[in-house]
Amino acid sequence: MVEIKSVPFIIDAPVAGYLFKAKKPKAQILLQHGYGEYTKRYVTQYSKLIPKLVERGFDVYAIDLEGHGNTAGERGLIDVQQAVEHHLLARAAMPSTPPTFLFGHSLGGLVTAGSITRDQSNVAAAIISSSAMQTPSKLWERSLAKVMTAIAPSGPLPLPRPGIEALTRDAQLLKVIEADSEMFKGKAKNKVAKTTLAVSDGVWANASNWLVPTLFIHGDQDTSTNFENSVSLHKAIGSKDKTLKVYEGGFHELLNDTIAARVEKDLFAWLDARTPKSK
Repeated sequence: MVEIKSVPFIIDAPVAGYLFKAKKPKAQILLQHGYGEYTKRYVTQYSKLIPKLVERGFDVYAIDLEGHGNTAGERGLIDVQQAVEHHLLARAAMPSTPPTFLFGHSLGGLVTAGSITRDQSNVAAAIISSSAMQTPSKLWERSLAKVMTAIAPSGPLPLPRPGIEALTRDAQLLKVIEADSEMFKGKAKNKVAKTTLAVSDGVWANASNWLVPTLFIHGDQDTSTNFENSVSLHKAIGSKDKTLKVYEGGFHELLNDTIAARVEKDLFAWLDARTPKSK
């Protein structure tokens, strides 16, 4: 596989954007990374997802979240509601043709879900990977998150965050992640928690209107996010074309895990069935 490079993808928001061009694009996809990471991991890791999408005829668009990758901001501090707005702006900046697909992992899966429930026009299909969806929040949770964010938006949540060993069972890849200075490995922050709850609640409230063909993937041994929320969201959305794959033993980064080849095969089979054939 040849080396792949990006060109800038400019949207009306202060975020770093990337476009990886296919030679003969038959579709385009907006990829949204997860919490603590950044777009270019999907070039060299995640089973080299971006190069493989490009090779299959997808123009790949992507943005780094606030405080992640090449986007400015305090590392790991993000307003998830604002991230949904940025995702919508990114979608608006993409060409009207070819067909648009969405891919979101972890917090990026939640951002993508929030984007879909806000506006699903012109979306051909979506893949939600190891989503950071939360269960519908309780009043006390919202109240506490509001207070903690008002006092210390950058303060770490008083809850443990799984270490990098929760991401994958691939020992060699864990060494790469450990040495990666661009990864934010600290605890999620109060502002992240507050806005994650708000976006999750919005998705649940509008899930029945979600008509986009969607694939949900999650590992049942994921300790970073709860696979049961993906099961529940799959059940709740109104789409008649929806698929759920829960991988037994799977960790958080399925395309980096020891079962990556099986996950990749399933993902591309699902995509191929919903992608226009090359002329």
